[in-house]
Amino acid sequence: MDFKDIAQRFERAESGTDAFKAFYKEAFQLMKTDPENASLYFVVGIAAQSYVRTYEDQGVAAEFADRAKATLVGFNAKLIEALASEPAMRLKLLSEVATDYEWHVADF
Repeated sequence: MDFKDIAQRFERAESGTDAFKAFYKEAFQLMKTDPENASLYFVVGIAAQSYVRTYEDQGVAAEFADRAKATLVGFNAKLIEALASEPAMRLKLLSEVATDYEWHVADF
């Protein structure tokens, strides 16, 4: 199992909290098996976990869930690029994801 596989599975899944939950659990598991890149997995894992904690017991509109999923899919694409990059670029891309999540994602 690698991050690209997890990201692809998430992208193909329905936009419900079950997909977000499976994604964050797998991302956190990768932190154990690939500790050198744990910070990448942690950032998107926390974002997915936050979505689950916020919306698991609520009904949300399909459009809202699709937008949240698209946000995380975009983050994942950047991190896949980061994993194929040199360390300096990896850190830059991770920082972009972290900053974007903190300052531009208000829903989760």
